[in-house]
Amino acid sequence: MAKSKLGMSSFDIDIKFKDKDEARRYAKRLVEKIRYICKKKNWSATAMVCISNTEGNKTYIHYGHSGKVGRPKKVKEVLLPYRNKCLDIDWHIHILLVSKPSYAFREEIKKYIDKNWYGGKGGNNFDITKLNDKKTYKKNTNIKKAEYFINQAEEILFCNYNSSDEIVIPKGYSLKDLYNAYMNSKTALRYARSIGNEKRLALEDKYNDIESFYWNITKEKDKKMVDKFMKEAQVIKIQDNYDLRDKNNKVQESYSIRRRRMEENSIF
Repeated sequence: MAKSKLGMSSFDIDIKFKDKDEARRYAKRLVEKIRYICKKKNWSATAMVCISNTEGNKTYIHYGHSGKVGRPKKVKEVLLPYRNKCLDIDWHIHILLVSKPSYAFREEIKKYIDKNWYGGKGGNNFDITKLNDKKTYKKNTNIKKAEYFINQAEEILFCNYNSSDEIVIPKGYSLKDLYNAYMNSKTALRYARSIGNEKRLALEDKYNDIESFYWNITKEKDKKMVDKFMKEAQVIKIQDNYDLRDKNNKVQESYSIRRRRMEENSIF
């Protein structure tokens, strides 16, 4: 029997929620399901379930730097090319799951969502006629996906469960720890003049340390994907060169025929 591996997955879900409260209810149920799976099967997982109504890759987030004591407020800013544009879309959920086992755990999550969110026995308020033949799409990913989710999220639910005797995610390296380190590093970058470069670099180093832990989880699969891409690109390049050479040969052949005919018809 193959030994289970620690892996990372994300999920694409077609469902749009009517408001933030509805999205939060479904997100909470999913977190509870992850806890149940870990407890029942003695598996481990850390996850972030992100609730958003903003277009991706168009905003970034950091803490406000007011200088006051207390919990800092999150600030979402729009990237320059998209300012003065409406970026609001329907409420939706993004899921990033780091689990052991990897494949079997994400299969459990996919089955749960397909059954309970797509008109299964769990019931819901969605227009099922618009969801025909649509199911959850699960896929391998890497930790850069976390930044994409964080920067557009209005709210994030985290969980970190380990029901095995093995330390799968070390203390201080959960996805919530990654989030906190990311937010602190981006805030320090945003207010570098007042925070100071020394503290900024220290916060960036902390984030990079946690991020490197997650990069190492997927580096083997990432390399395979890169190698596959390079191989496909090489094949395309060879085919393009062949097509170009064939086209040039035909042009040259056509030119030679026209020249020969002109010489034959010449009076000299």
